[in-house]
Amino acid sequence: MRNEFYVWSIRQLTADKNHNAFTGAAWFQGALYVAYRQGDSHACNQGRLVVMRSRNEGVRFDTVGVFRGEFDTRDAHLYADGDRRLFVTGFECDESGLMGSGHEFSGTAWTDDGLCWSAWTRCTGADGYAMWRPQTRGGRFYCAGYTEHGRVGMGGTTEVSWFESRDGLCWEKQRSIHAASEDIPGECSFDFRADGSVVMLMRRDGPRVGSKPLLLRSAPPYEDWQQVELDVRLGGPALWLVGDDIWFSGRWYLTEFVTHVGVFKVVEDKPMLQMVLPSGPWNDVSYMGVARHPLNRRRFALSYYSVHTANDDPQVSQIYHPDIYLADITFTADYLTDWQVSEVLEGATLRTATADQAAGWRGLTAFDEESYAPGFVDAQQVIAKRRGVIFFRTSFDVGSTDAGVLHLGFDGPVQARLNGQVVCKGTGGNPALPDRLSVPVSFQRGVNELEIALDTNGGGAIEAVGPPVGWPCGIFARWEAVE
Repeated sequence: MRNEFYVWSIRQLTADKNHNAFTGAAWFQGALYVAYRQGDSHACNQGRLVVMRSRNEGVRFDTVGVFRGEFDTRDAHLYADGDRRLFVTGFECDESGLMGSGHEFSGTAWTDDGLCWSAWTRCTGADGYAMWRPQTRGGRFYCAGYTEHGRVGMGGTTEVSWFESRDGLCWEKQRSIHAASEDIPGECSFDFRADGSVVMLMRRDGPRVGSKPLLLRSAPPYEDWQQVELDVRLGGPALWLVGDDIWFSGRWYLTEFVTHVGVFKVVEDKPMLQMVLPSGPWNDVSYMGVARHPLNRRRFALSYYSVHTANDDPQVSQIYHPDIYLADITFTADYLTDWQVSEVLEGATLRTATADQAAGWRGLTAFDEESYAPGFVDAQQVIAKRRGVIFFRTSFDVGSTDAGVLHLGFDGPVQARLNGQVVCKGTGGNPALPDRLSVPVSFQRGVNELEIALDTNGGGAIEAVGPPVGWPCGIFARWEAVE
């Protein structure tokens, strides 16, 4: 089984006495935002949406907004119209509660700078629908809204419908996607392919369908929807695309009473479990937010909530007071594999060393996709614990591409040159992680030359302990075109 991803970090973002749950995540104007519902319990009239911002890629957060409607305001979601406007959305559920004949009022607030927000405003054109996780593309807004318990829709059945909007506030129902009383369809998460087609995951809670979700596909104008049932019991769905691959997560039921946050890849329309994030074992988990990095289409911040960590105060029930977590994950890609590597220029520094001084060049090939570190160029035997600078060289053909991004990972301090020009410097650290540094660059059409000078970090980088047992010293490198 190939290694599909690297997990950079999993951080706990809250640790208080509230019920923290139902998350959303988005990048906006170079900062990472995470939103969640904060309340006294899973369903209560005190529910409100909290929005936090990080300006160092998710290491530290500050609260920048708190929003509440008339009733319990829940199911936070974040999405951005490029860098023009950031939206937080959710819906209000009145006092009759989630399991009764209550009503949903979807709402939103927005900001143009990440700090100054509008007031919470109810959406129009979707009365009775929970407008769950809307998205925007090409200046237009889209959402799969659902009605609960047949209060709105076709003959009392639960229904999911496709909505469109010009501003994310005033919605127009286009058509019903799925309505079936035995299915009890609900929350939907979707992503767009480059051609505008949609891939969607639809939650179903009906006992006759085993609470198994539907995977749906549609192309503009989104009139016809192909669907297939996925053989996994799942709630709180989140779906995202990595290249051509479909990934999803949610509340994965191992049994009726034991759940975890599972991460799956769709292979030939079948769910293949790839990872279980720290979570569970009780049922109050998942509702993942998905934020694709603005400079790296294969790096994602995944927010979720779980009850797996007890509060420091033993009087606070672990089962009923979940917290928010954030995973930083890079999905593996096509790395630059064929390199020429020099001998170590012993005693040299990045300030003094040049590739012209280097000698003893030899070929090295990056680890393949079946290894524990696909794409890694292992220079351990060349470095042999010596202090100094080692050079890596390769060339690659970008065709007619003019602009793109270099993604680099490295064990020690580096300096990278593209076609003879310095394009970046970085400090690095052991173990090397792919895509630690993403640098926008200008390519020359056709073949480009990449040179990376790596300080061996005192020659002792290989002494550091990392998976699986002491990672060697070397680099990751790849490039991609700007869409």
